[in-house]
Amino acid sequence: MEIKTKSKLTYLSYLNPDYIYLPISGEIEKKKVYKDDLICMVNNKPSYSSVSGNIIGLTEETYIKSKLTECVIIKNDYMEKRRKNIPGVKYINEYEKSQLLDVIKSLNIIDDNMNKKFTRIVINGIDKDQYEKTRSHIIINYTDKILETIDALNTIFKVKETIFAINNRESNDVIHLLENIGTYPNIKLKLLSNSYSIGYKAILLNNLLNKQKIDEGFLYLTIEEVYDIYRSLKKNVPIDSIFITLGGNAFDKTYIVETKVGVLVRDLINEFFHINLKKYKIIMNGLISGVECVNEYAIITKGIRSVFINTVDNSCEIKCINCGLCNLKCPVGLNPKYIMEHKKADKSRCIHCGLCTYICPAKINFKKYLGDSDEWCFC
Repeated sequence: MEIKTKSKLTYLSYLNPDYIYLPISGEIEKKKVYKDDLICMVNNKPSYSSVSGNIIGLTEETYIKSKLTECVIIKNDYMEKRRKNIPGVKYINEYEKSQLLDVIKSLNIIDDNMNKKFTRIVINGIDKDQYEKTRSHIIINYTDKILETIDALNTIFKVKETIFAINNRESNDVIHLLENIGTYPNIKLKLLSNSYSIGYKAILLNNLLNKQKIDEGFLYLTIEEVYDIYRSLKKNVPIDSIFITLGGNAFDKTYIVETKVGVLVRDLINEFFHINLKKYKIIMNGLISGVECVNEYAIITKGIRSVFINTVDNSCEIKCINCGLCNLKCPVGLNPKYIMEHKKADKSRCIHCGLCTYICPAKINFKKYLGDSDEWCFC
């Protein structure tokens, strides 16, 4: 199904997959699964089913975060049955603080800790990779829901201010927010210059907060997390779908896909396109900063922002030509060449933006010297 959205990108909906794949820890006794059922805890985080259906087996061929992972296979019955219907709320600000914290924790909605002291909220509405459009899509198409959620968080947590950062290049984002933000005086819109890495947490915070404000405490949220908070609090259910950018030179244009959590990249691509994925490489979470998947059995999980399908680059890595570009362009002032040559060099400030690898004329993959695949894929 294709429809046009306000963002002028083609929207694809993949909300009725035949199968979903969820990581498991231990044995699974149940055979029948309802939507939003807790399947198991993995690394102390809940894994919920995004569909109702039947468990038909296990697989060890699937990959999560570029690592081979055993998953349970659930065959979708397309009924979207829940064990029980939990009444939602009309307005998010009806929640008491303790109730909100309980829901956020139990459903594993955000990465930052809401149960801490903070006087400010920072909202990141800037796409990390210049080829991604996921955050822009959410802002444009769900402006009212985003602002309602931010306003509710302001009220519930009684913060001094909320800073909403967006890219000044994304004119549609700016227009939609300016048209609606007038009724929310507590939300401060901050337009930042269009430069690569500005969407990364460390760089963004450096542009928004001074040391005093950082010391006073802040809550950091991405626009995806804000929208997830809205959906979860409205219906008191876990997140079963996400938006991703789908692009690369295998396609004639860039798409925004709303997909169920737990689908295979292979199944998602084959639903809409006829592409022999064995002839392409799959890159997840950024064309510049992303990680190349081992094969098409990678799973779309919460935290995936984009999938790019590109032709394989057969050019070989050569010896460093000492051009100095990696050091010159690094947004945090690191020297990737030095780190590559000195195993004990400090790389703790690396934000895993991938720019050094992307611009290197010698085709050196600095990523393998600057962190493991988990850091790159989910930084």
